[in-house]
Parts: sequence; structure tokens; C-alpha cells
Amino acid sequence: MAHVVVLCTAACGAGAEAPPKSPEPPVEITSAHGVAPPAPVIYQELGSIDEGAVERVFRVLENKTEACHEQGRDRIDYLAGDAKVFLRIDANGKVTSSYFEESTLGDREVEKCILNVFGASSWPKPQGGEAEVRHSFGWGPGDERKPTPWWPEKVTSALAGAPSVRKAINLCKAGIVGSFHVTAYVVPDVGNADEAVHASVGRRGKRGMQGTRGKSTTKTTAQPTAGSGRFQALGIGASTKQAAERVDCIVDALQGLGLPSPGSYPAKVSFTL
Repeated sequence: MAHVVVLCTAACGAGAEAPPKSPEPPVEITSAHGVAPPAPVIYQELGSIDEGAVERVFRVLENKTEACHEQGRDRIDYLAGDAKVFLRIDANGKVTSSYFEESTLGDREVEKCILNVFGASSWPKPQGGEAEVRHSFGWGPGDERKPTPWWPEKVTSALAGAPSVRKAINLCKAGIVGSFHVTAYVVPDVGNADEAVHASVGRRGKRGMQGTRGKSTTKTTAQPTAGSGRFQALGIGASTKQAAERVDCIVDALQGLGLPSPGSYPAKVSFTL
């Protein structure tokens, strides 16, 4: 910190100038142990963080985030997409808030698993205040057949005819600033939960329907009209921290929405709320 010292002179007597003084030696500030104290640090809203050290942490965590993705692929063969995560890191190197600003993965459980990995890890300690970090990553499709791409109008039209779902969404969004970009997988609902998700477990078979920690976003209890479609899984990117706090509410509100049938194979769709 730069110290600014203002020196003032005053007249002596009636208009006489004070005689010049001999220069004084500089004052050396020391502590009780005779060592100069460290320069003060000004804490502000955002500090600085070692970007190289942050990238090294992300590389160390790649195996854990990959495990999250693999757990998702146990349930959804064709799970793929890109994401950008936001982290706020305090002076102790701990994550105080985290969320997906962008995500086309389409599975909330994978997103939550990844956030848990980042939140449980130690990060470089910022200087001068908390730091904000953004990191982009993703997974491309494998050898599996990709889901059929859907236009967002298929979902917005279904929402127009579902007042109870719209009401639930509006309650989730009440009083917040921000938007939600939803990516979801749609499967045919033929009145049998196992058949409805059968197309998603070709690579790993029945094992793909088990072994995932936490509450799955794939709900088999929703019963839209027979022969229609339903969401198999949803993932969401939020534009603000405030909106991110309502993501799970939005996912729950959308689960019961009846959709057009995607046909004989699952579809993937993105839309904004």
C-alpha cells in the first residue's frame, strides 16, 4: 500500500520564514521482535487467485468428475454435452457457492455429483478477497446412437397445455432474477417404466439402471398419457446464483409434464425458462 504524507509549512512571526531544519533520518517501523511487519492487505469483494494452480486442481479432479459422468452413463447410454461451472472460493481455499452457468449434459444427478466433487476439494487461497472461477469441460458422444434432436417448441407447446406445471414453475421462479436453460432427454411412455427407459441401457444392460448415489432425476412414477413422451432426465444451467438455488425446484416441476412421443428412440431437447 502506498502511504501519502502531506507536509505543510507555516510562517514564523510576522512574515518571517522558519529556518531550514536538518533532514531527519527515516523512521523504520519494527515489531516487538525487531522485524518489519508485513505489508497490509486490503480485502475487497473479489481478490486474485493463481490461475495456474487452479487449473492444476481441475486436472487432479478429472478422474472424479469422469466417475460422475460414468455413473450417469450407467443410466443413460448417450449422456454427453458441454458445461461451464462457476465457483466462488473464500480466503481459506474453500468453495462457498457453485453452480452450472451452462450445461447441455441433460442430467441433474451428474451435475450435482460434479459440484460435490468441486465443493469437497481444497483450492488455492485467493489474495485480497474471495475469488470467482469459471471452468468449461464436457464429454462427446460415444459409439451409441445419438438421441433424436428436438425443437424446443415441442416442450413449450406442451407447457402451454399444462397449467399445473406452469404454476409450479412460476412458484419456483418467484422473486428471483435469472433464467434457466434446460437440456433434457425424452423417452416414449408406453405405460411400463422399464420399457420406457429400455432404449437408454443398451451399452450396459440392466446394470445401467442401478448403482447411482443420490436421488435420480429419472422418475418412473410419472404417468403422462399412454403413448406419449416424458422426460427421462433433465439438467439445467442457471444465469445467476439466485436462479441456481431454484434449479432442483424447476427439475421437480417439469418431471410430470406430458410430452409428444419421440417415436421409437429417445430425443434430446434444450429450452429456456
